[in-house]
Amino acid sequence: MTLTSVKQRIVLCHPDAESLCSSIAKRWLARARGHHQECEIRDLYADRFDPVLKSNEQPGKPGYTPLEANLAELDVLKALDVLVFVYPIWFGSPPAMLKGYFERVVGCGNVVNTQGHAKPLAGVRLVSICTSGARGVWLAEKGVTGALHTIFDQYVSEAFGSKKTYRLHLDSIDARTDDFFIRTRLADVDQFADQVCADAYGDVRGLSPS
Repeated sequence: MTLTSVKQRIVLCHPDAESLCSSIAKRWLARARGHHQECEIRDLYADRFDPVLKSNEQPGKPGYTPLEANLAELDVLKALDVLVFVYPIWFGSPPAMLKGYFERVVGCGNVVNTQGHAKPLAGVRLVSICTSGARGVWLAEKGVTGALHTIFDQYVSEAFGSKKTYRLHLDSIDARTDDFFIRTRLADVDQFADQVCADAYGDVRGLSPS
């Protein structure tokens, strides 16, 4: 069977190749391809992505010269139907490298909060899958869950124009977590991926109302 025109990219942000995040990215990749959709993984740590924004990469400043590789990657993101971020919650927030990816790639050449600014993720379904050692209830009490909701479901969606946002949090993951629990949560990832893939496929076929 040939691939549909649905295009996905997974941005993995975790330094450990044996981490649950890495397993999640691979499961999503297999699931998307199982739906005959194009998909690839961008592993920020394995690629040694530099998250540090340079002074000449600030839009609107004299001498503005964004990195060509980041401009090229932004063009790839613009053409996607689904963009999936997989990352851990550390000290109440995503890794600094992921923040740098937003600054240097997603926001490359875009001045947010100005009238008429470009929205590079217009039409893209934005997926956030995060893991944590702490329980979700505790993180919610500390305001972490609400903050992540604000960043991904509201700010990024409105500032960069994503079509729809999806979020999955796998909590209580640490060195003591047993294999059965991990398999159960990866099954949740499979089901979540199936939902997003179906929604994206509906879009390209003109069938999805969302």
